[in-house]
Amino acid sequence: MVELIALVMVADWVGFGWALLLLLGTSVLGVALLRIEGLRAWQELRAAAADGRFPQDEPESVEASSARMADTGARILSGVLLTFPGFVTDFIGLVLLIPPIRRGVGRRLAASAFRTFPGRRGAGMGGLGGRPGPGGADGPGVQHGVVIEGEVVDTDPPRDQR
Repeated sequence: MVELIALVMVADWVGFGWALLLLLGTSVLGVALLRIEGLRAWQELRAAAADGRFPQDEPESVEASSARMADTGARILSGVLLTFPGFVTDFIGLVLLIPPIRRGVGRRLAASAFRTFPGRRGAGMGGLGGRPGPGGADGPGVQHGVVIEGEVVDTDPPRDQR
């Protein structure tokens, strides 16, 4: 309802055609922002995996990677809000692009994510990257990161393909 009232007010102020053009322009901006931030996050993830480095393995980088992830999350949220048609969501999305506001919202998003997924709790910015030990966030005796090497042997006889 608020979006409809905002559309009528903007259309009355600048004209209906210009209002629709503004909505289309902010949607295109939102899609472009989502694409850029999504690609950037994907490239960082691939580079970290290729180097074999992850935030939980490097305690001194946990804060920096947490802040970077929170900033990326806020930018993605901004892109999503800009993509939705409506002047109120566009305004909120544009405000999220202001760096101090984006950092504050990013920190809150990260804290909320760590409360929602407590199994990933550990050091730095609400717990990114730590591994709980016995009695940790996942309960007593739960171990993380254990790799058991093995080999798969197919013992079933082949089925008739009819």
